[in-house]
Amino acid sequence: MKKLLSTILILFLCLGIYSCSNKSDEDDLKESTTTDNDTTTDTTAPILAEVTVVTTPTTDTTPAYTFSSTEAGTITYGASCTSSTTSASSGNNAITFSTLSDGTYDNCTVMVTDNASNSSIPLEITRFIVRDFSISSSASDNATVTFGQSYQYQLNTGGTYSDTITYSLSNEPDNMTISSSGLVEWTPDNGSDITNYDNGTTNSPHTITITLTTASGYVLTETYDLTVTGTCVSGNVMAIWSGDQRSSTDSSKLLGNVTAYTDNATSGDVCGNGNNQSSGNDCTAYNNYDLRSASLHLTHGPTASATKGSIFFYNQYDNTSNLYLFFFFGDAGNSNANTVKLDVLSSNNSSSDVVKVSDDGTETSRVSQSESSGLYTSSYKSRHSYNGSHSDGAVIGPYTGTDFKILVDVGGTSSIDSETLTLGNLDSFKYFSKDGSSFALGGDNVSVDNFTIGYKTTVSCE
Repeated sequence: MKKLLSTILILFLCLGIYSCSNKSDEDDLKESTTTDNDTTTDTTAPILAEVTVVTTPTTDTTPAYTFSSTEAGTITYGASCTSSTTSASSGNNAITFSTLSDGTYDNCTVMVTDNASNSSIPLEITRFIVRDFSISSSASDNATVTFGQSYQYQLNTGGTYSDTITYSLSNEPDNMTISSSGLVEWTPDNGSDITNYDNGTTNSPHTITITLTTASGYVLTETYDLTVTGTCVSGNVMAIWSGDQRSSTDSSKLLGNVTAYTDNATSGDVCGNGNNQSSGNDCTAYNNYDLRSASLHLTHGPTASATKGSIFFYNQYDNTSNLYLFFFFGDAGNSNANTVKLDVLSSNNSSSDVVKVSDDGTETSRVSQSESSGLYTSSYKSRHSYNGSHSDGAVIGPYTGTDFKILVDVGGTSSIDSETLTLGNLDSFKYFSKDGSSFALGGDNVSVDNFTIGYKTTVSCE
């Protein structure tokens, strides 16, 4: 009877207040995302995928990259790539990498951790290459160069790229070159250079393209216009540099070019009408200087001035290979007393040069000369003292070949006899050209104490 009552009581309790499920059944019915106070826990990690990779190779040191995420969260970067963007949203995320140096990036990763601290699998960023170099130039577009003058255009590179870069030109005029360091050089020395060969129009620009190629094959280009101005002047062209450039010329020291004066006997030009000169059309360097009455009387060359020194080259019309260096100070009949001391030192001359003319006897004299492999090296001491109403000067030559260099020292201490070199009270000392142009070389307002002259090219205006 007691057993029956117990069974009835249990059934009553099961049907009433209490559940009849056992504890193991309760555990099976509970969700894994449910806590004791019924709060849901997120255990799903974000899933990432690449959307837009970095263009490779790129010269952008802060390249863009896009990835997608299935959840919002915090971004963590791995290896060499970082970014100031640290928050991700659900969907596409565009980021910009912090500055990268030149190199290959093949180990970068990005990872997103959601608000429940679930981290994605790190997304491997597709390999890319940064070529950190840029180009800039020392001259602007629409540049100009005067006919017969030397043109230079330095293309510079910047950045951390250190591998080999090669340079090339396209659509360039004849004889224009570019060095392994990106220096463009050209001297328009033919009448056709004044005309654009693309359209045949005079003084219209040449459109030139410079191409840079990296060792990996990445290419950058720059295109600009260059116009040749002026008119064609035929003759031997000399280049002039500041400083001693006899051994090797420094293009950054180039002052410009000048053309040698040339007589033209076919036009009836007469040289040497003075007391001590022969007459007629015999325009030798000696006759052209025309030394008389203690002064020069030039037929071909710049106009003399009482307060200016002049230097130029001269050759006979029928002997263009023999060039002569002329220099003089003062103006016959209009000069003040003055003292000028300078040195002339030459090298690589294929002829044995001598003093052809020296005002007042031996004021200019050859101190030394040596020969090696058919090339001559010489030194000259030029010490001038002239009274009012007179001039002084000298002629040295001939200079032949295409490699000779002549250093003219007009300031400081002489390398020959330790005298102090001086232009005295001259206002200036100028290098003159057949086309009428000139370069200031020394004087009150010019800091050039020495300069080098050398053969550049021969201009033909045919």
